[in-house]
Amino acid sequence: MLGIGTREVSGITVLDLKGSLVAGIGVEAFAQVFKQLVAEQRTRVLLNLKDVSVIDSRGVGELVASFSSLKRSGGSLKIASPSKFVREVLQITRIGTIIDVFDTEEAALKAFAV
Repeated sequence: MLGIGTREVSGITVLDLKGSLVAGIGVEAFAQVFKQLVAEQRTRVLLNLKDVSVIDSRGVGELVASFSSLKRSGGSLKIASPSKFVREVLQITRIGTIIDVFDTEEAALKAFAV
């Protein structure tokens, strides 16, 4: 199960994810949220992953797909506060080579200004 909270911080859409970003309903809901954001031209997005306990290959694939969708729309995606397990998966899959990953939400938000 994946919970998705949405808030705005200085023109940046922050998605607070909670639970498991794995194949199934959670990943499908995540994909739908991104389609809606792009449709609304909300293309500066920060994923707060501090409460995501598990991510699988489908979740990683959806991160890449979301990043690509935002980039095509002239936007950007950043990841903040991944849990230890999620950080390990992101390192193994080398996601950090295409999506910026930050230790804190504050650092990620500041990076949008650069």
